[in-house]
Amino acid sequence: MTIVLALLLFAVPGAAFWSLMRGFDPVGRLVVSTAASIVTVAGAAQILLMAGFWSPGSGLVAVLLLSGLVAGLARLHRPRSLGQLHIPRPPARASANVTRRDLPVRRRDEDDDDWLYQD
Repeated sequence: MTIVLALLLFAVPGAAFWSLMRGFDPVGRLVVSTAASIVTVAGAAQILLMAGFWSPGSGLVAVLLLSGLVAGLARLHRPRSLGQLHIPRPPARASANVTRRDLPVRRRDEDDDDWLYQD
């Protein structure tokens, strides 16, 4: 029963923080959600100890409430859909034999390094 309770105490905040970080890659999400889970459990325990309300039941309720709050924030914080974002499209690609006309091209006769081309 202790192992199940420990898994519940660490898995629930981890899942809540996992859902909050949608833009990260899976490894980054795993690292951050694991760290946030440990901090949530330890922080709740520390606050309950300082307040004098510590008991296993109150610790479980506090962690579940904090996890529910984070999961609610994750549900409210949804990224905009692509229809609402203005993403500029790149210009059409030209064929390989066309040069860019917006870049100044230095001519050989304009070079300061004429010594390179002398025999």
